[in-house]
Amino acid sequence: MYYLGIDSGGTKAAFLLGDEHGRIYARHRADGCRVLDTGKAGVKQMVSEGVAEICKKAGITPDDIASLGLGISGYGEGEGTEQETLEACEEVLSPGRAVCQCDTYIGWAGSLLFEPGINVISGTGSIVYGVNKDGISARCGGWGAWNAGCDEGSCTWHGQRVIQEWTRQADGRRPRTKLYEMFRNHFQIEGEDEYFVMRLNQEVIRGRGLPELQRFLAEVYEAGDPVAAQIYDEGAENLWQCIQTAAGKLGLNGTSYPVSYSGGLFKSGECALAPLRKRIESAGARLVPPRFEPDVGALMMAIRFKHPDFDPKTFKIKE
Repeated sequence: MYYLGIDSGGTKAAFLLGDEHGRIYARHRADGCRVLDTGKAGVKQMVSEGVAEICKKAGITPDDIASLGLGISGYGEGEGTEQETLEACEEVLSPGRAVCQCDTYIGWAGSLLFEPGINVISGTGSIVYGVNKDGISARCGGWGAWNAGCDEGSCTWHGQRVIQEWTRQADGRRPRTKLYEMFRNHFQIEGEDEYFVMRLNQEVIRGRGLPELQRFLAEVYEAGDPVAAQIYDEGAENLWQCIQTAAGKLGLNGTSYPVSYSGGLFKSGECALAPLRKRIESAGARLVPPRFEPDVGALMMAIRFKHPDFDPKTFKIKE
């Protein structure tokens, strides 16, 4: 039987078609959506187009899909979002063939295989989500108000810190480090720094400009710039505060609980992980690598929907 997992954040959607044995038949990437922004119509369009494309790649029809698991940003964060999301999916397939959750849930499910613990997501935004042994869940962060400086520790936040540090170095408020010249080279700035003001505000700060700067920050870190290390340390502290808060809500503080992670920030490796690991382990918890990506978490959620006895611990991906 075929099962479809969908991970939809604010910028991308990952579709993964597989079966209960872990065989993967097709993958698809598309623009994501947040149910709070697009409502039922936007979710239905995203799911419908993705299902059509994934079926085309696998040579099947939508009727061949036993169930669909969707983890989507904004689910449960506004009145009617749960109902609208489920209705959108069931109108693409049919009633009884879809299960929906927030994207934070499938991040946790993929990382920790539905086991008690906490997952940290740091992508465009940031949020911490955890579940204890009694099945009680808790979250911290994830407000989405990036322009107001919220979602601290996210890729967007790291990009904001890059801009703050470069502008301070550019006009003399801070001593210039490697970040200053690397930033100019990255954006091919010619002439006076002030010539970059309009482009900075109209191009870099809008859209995907800020979160993508996290990749540039990783390069500055690898070049040995202490300012980059400081920014990553600040980001880790912000994420750690959210972890502690969620753990406290779940009664995990003081125990050796697992903390895993997902999202673009952690693809940069130790520059982001090392300062976070230091804080987690000093408190007696454990930083563990994610078992699977969120789209696999969504796929397993779809399988569990039809097979409640499905054991994720034995699940292995076979491309």
